[in-house]
Amino acid sequence: MPGERTLYRKIQVVLDYTKDGRHNDKDTLMKYIIGRQPTNFIYYYRDKTTKDIVHDYSERSIEHTIEICRELKLISGDELVLTRVGVSASDPSRFSAIIGKRASELLESKGIPVSTISRAIKSILLSNSPAPPTAEAIWNQLDRPEKVTTFQTFAQLLNLLGESRHLLMTQKRIYLPMP
Repeated sequence: MPGERTLYRKIQVVLDYTKDGRHNDKDTLMKYIIGRQPTNFIYYYRDKTTKDIVHDYSERSIEHTIEICRELKLISGDELVLTRVGVSASDPSRFSAIIGKRASELLESKGIPVSTISRAIKSILLSNSPAPPTAEAIWNQLDRPEKVTTFQTFAQLLNLLGESRHLLMTQKRIYLPMP
């Protein structure tokens, strides 16, 4: 099961809080999420004056998760309503399959199909000096992927594929080809 602070779990939280449909815009939804106090978006830091460890909610993380939900077409429009796929994904029993499929489709739309990723993983593992097939190693095997997406987005989508079991992945974020 993915950790509570992974993008996978954050998407679940955003979908759950978007489901009620009472939000007019992104700011309203973000305030609602912070008001519900989910631990998924907390970050800890040391207060410089008191030296105490304190926490706050990361608005940037919430906003980023909302944008990923939009890219995955789980949420649409400025009014932030769940799409039909988003409604289906908010069902915990279907979430993993839908997220994996949407992440795969998003990568494909960016010109990086999962079959290409699998070939890159196999190439890395079969090379004369095999290295762990991490997101960075896979990224470097692909043909100029920076034209269509950023490395950060690519790595996050790979993690979503691994966490939804559409790619095999170890806890150290090493990807393996599907049998």
